[in-house]
Amino acid sequence: MKKMNILLPTDFSENSRNAAAYALQFFEGIPCSFHFLHISPSTPEKLANGHQLIPEDVEEKFENLMAWINEIKKNPEHHFQISYKVNYLIEAVREMVAEKNIDLILMGTKGASNQKEIILGKNTSDVIMKVKCPALAISENAVFKPHQEILFPTDYKIRYSAKMLESFKSFTNLSKTSVKILELYTTEKEPTEDQMINRENLKNSLAPEIPEIQTFYSLKDSDPKVLFRANKNVDMIVMAAKNLNLCQKLLKNHNNHQIPFIRKLPLLILHD
Repeated sequence: MKKMNILLPTDFSENSRNAAAYALQFFEGIPCSFHFLHISPSTPEKLANGHQLIPEDVEEKFENLMAWINEIKKNPEHHFQISYKVNYLIEAVREMVAEKNIDLILMGTKGASNQKEIILGKNTSDVIMKVKCPALAISENAVFKPHQEILFPTDYKIRYSAKMLESFKSFTNLSKTSVKILELYTTEKEPTEDQMINRENLKNSLAPEIPEIQTFYSLKDSDPKVLFRANKNVDMIVMAAKNLNLCQKLLKNHNNHQIPFIRKLPLLILHD
């Protein structure tokens, strides 16, 4: 089995620790190198002076993190590396993805600020949207269990690339899950001819598996809570980065209140 390279950006918060624990459990049976990255906010002066030595306080936090990791790890083929970068967040993550041949970025949905009204923190949102690498965002409320059902929301308004579809299929094979495709339409005129073409392309990419398909018209079915009542066994949401705006249809109900169910589900974002 191919060894995977997993990048875990960390601010040493409880949320980032929870994401690390989730990663070790999710990939428990797979050889992995886990790359922990702490990024110090950059300034032009720091960049000019090339400050990349790990400060003592950060080094101590890394030592505590690694001691905790070694207590909970179970697979002897799990290896751990630490990195420290003084840079802007997105540039630092992009550098690590290139340097370490990263297969997946895994991080908490929120960092140390842990604002309760926010589902995806700004740093997590920036990374999963701007770094061209599959990314798995783990809620602070997420507790690992073997995945059984993946929900893939789509409006078929974009054509998914072969690269993205291959990543999707590889992930479903890895976690041995069944796939539910959630079709989200806004008008009775949908799906259009172009949407139907993209629909068939997505279905064919998952062959020989036959995904379950659900259809939701936002005008007719005004309360998306029904989606979650119908999908109570779903334990992960997978989306294309280009479709991330669809999250708004899943994260809000008609009164603009957040649906608590979403807070417990890991969110996997795939890129073309």
